[in-house]
Amino acid sequence: MKDPCISQNAKENWGNRVLNLGSIFVPWLLMAAIALSGERQLAPTATTTLVFGIFFALTVVGVAIGMHRYFTHHAFKTSRVIKVCLGVLGTWAMQGDITRWVADHRRHHRFADKQFDPHSPWFSDHGPILNRLQGWFHAHVGWMLYGRVSQPARYAPDCLADRSIAILSNYYWPIVVVGLVLPGAVGYWLGGEGEMTRCVFWAGAARVALLHQLTWSVNSFGHLFGQKVAGSDNEARDNIFFALLLLGEGLHSHHHARPTSAMNEPKHLDFGGWIIRGFEKLGLVWQLR
Repeated sequence: MKDPCISQNAKENWGNRVLNLGSIFVPWLLMAAIALSGERQLAPTATTTLVFGIFFALTVVGVAIGMHRYFTHHAFKTSRVIKVCLGVLGTWAMQGDITRWVADHRRHHRFADKQFDPHSPWFSDHGPILNRLQGWFHAHVGWMLYGRVSQPARYAPDCLADRSIAILSNYYWPIVVVGLVLPGAVGYWLGGEGEMTRCVFWAGAARVALLHQLTWSVNSFGHLFGQKVAGSDNEARDNIFFALLLLGEGLHSHHHARPTSAMNEPKHLDFGGWIIRGFEKLGLVWQLR
């Protein structure tokens, strides 16, 4: 059955597939290029670890609080400056531009674990998935290889109408490049040329590759293993491991129960929600839902 939720424009879908493949493999190609360049001092130092931690935390904030709770679910309101900052940090995660990220995720909520859910391990747009391993791969990364575009006009019209988001989406690759090389600039400032290379490798490329796996795991493992909220009509699960690593994003069943809430339950595990509350105290965000 033809999926009415995706673009029927073959050129647009091919373009999305190229963007997805680039986002997936560029970090690995960059790491391979550095490793094959003859650089022998790639073991992370204390400085490398510090820079990695800072950029990893910033990027998780960009995805969990920016891409997800703000741009997709409008869980709070903020200024244009903070909106742009969250958009840049989210784009550094290399998970696609804001408009497409939002459209895919809203479509996921609309059809959670049913036909037309873009990344359910239980059901794909080809029909029911019977093999759990096949379903896991489809939800984890396989769906991106198809490159099918969730119709932005249907699922993200607010993003299309927002000039700031349009600019951030149009300049996806330049922003991505900044996110990959900026850790190197910080490393050079802190420790010279050798530290620059290590920081590009670890805090630039490896950071993105690791966050890819963690984020994708919420789509795959997060719909297979863990606890479900009573009365749930989908397979989203709460997984404490991913909740701790991703600022509460692993509390996936509770999120599906109240998708527009700025804070997930149980609140003591939702570090992202507490960060938003902190931003509210500072006057950076308001009208929390």
